Amino acid sequence: LVLTENGEIDTSTVIPLIDGGTEGFKGNARVIYPRMSACIDCTLDLFPPQVNYPLCTIAHTPRLPEHCVEYVKVIQWTEEGPFNGASLDADDPEHVDWVLQKASERAQSF
Repeated sequence: LVLTENGEIDTSTVIPLIDGGTEGFKGNARVIYPRMSACIDCTLDLFPPQVNYPLCTIAHTPRLPEHCVEYVKVIQWTEEGPFNGASLDADDPEHVDWVLQKASERAQSF
């Protein structure tokens, strides 16, 4: 950052920080201008909290499609070890298809 002779920021010298990411089908992006906009730490409360389901619900009484998907991700993936024991990659279409198929089978059993 370069300051002018009055101590103000010369906006032509500001290099913005572009922060972004994805998780499954959800994503976010934001542009942060140093000393002009809120910093990353100041905006963390704007993100929604991580959603967690009780294990007893997803294992015994799934009531939502998300419960079946979570069961497959947490329990079945570990037990069955598909794809030679690879970790679940939500960006890999084969992994997503496997989870969809197993979650659909689980939903049909209830």
